[in-house]
Amino acid sequence: MTLSALLATLPSFANSTENNTLAPALFMGHGTPLNAFNSNQFTDDWEKISKIIKKPKAILVVSAHWETTFSAISTNLNPPTIYDFYGFPDFMYNIKYETKGAPEIATSIAESFSEKIFKDPNQGLDHGAWSVLSKLFPNADVPVFQFSLAQSMSPTEHFRLAQDMRKLREQGVMILGSGNIVHNIPSARNDSINGTRQIVHEWAKNFDDLVVSKINQGDYKSLANYEKISKDAKMAVPTPEHFLPLLYVLGATNKNEKAQYFAEGFQEGSFSMRSVLFS
Repeated sequence: MTLSALLATLPSFANSTENNTLAPALFMGHGTPLNAFNSNQFTDDWEKISKIIKKPKAILVVSAHWETTFSAISTNLNPPTIYDFYGFPDFMYNIKYETKGAPEIATSIAESFSEKIFKDPNQGLDHGAWSVLSKLFPNADVPVFQFSLAQSMSPTEHFRLAQDMRKLREQGVMILGSGNIVHNIPSARNDSINGTRQIVHEWAKNFDDLVVSKINQGDYKSLANYEKISKDAKMAVPTPEHFLPLLYVLGATNKNEKAQYFAEGFQEGSFSMRSVLFS
């Protein structure tokens, strides 16, 4: 069965995206897992955007917190809530985001991509997924499945693979990238020692601004080579996993789509919370 035929078998969501309308593609700076429980300027913006975006037929999440050697897609019908963090209050390990998966859609995608995609029947929803979904779709009424970050691929290869995901949006599947444009934990730890955690670093702001400039110019290929666009990239993106989800969102867009920014700013001086919507 083709992907479009499979999506047509989801009657609860059959009218959730208008004909000839792309499902949303958005990148969300998720920050600390506590954002799933707290109310602040960023989570307030998440809730505002949830009232604007059209409900999709399904959601494909690319999260900073599911890395594999090679590309994989989750085919779990009942994805469990994963608590992939430590040292947080006990109540955080009791929350459950109970939504259905979309194994048939995920299997169809895995078999239709030119890249070899492995199917994982056990993967649940990591905190990069459920922490933001709990604000966007608090009723957990949209099927969700995840796509991993392959450590064997370069950023440019991730971006090229993401371009295969454009067709999913035409059929009602929302692409959600969850990470942070600027994410430097060692810097944050040093700031904690020095009592300067709330002061935004110049390199962090400069890199965040540069990424916005490149997005506005439609220069996504430069962002797929982010290590070379600025001397600040080494500090802003010391490891790639929080930046790569942005490339999946950019790769899944069309040239005529304009970026809409929300939840702008920094949650502590080493973490950008900037989020961007294409819809």
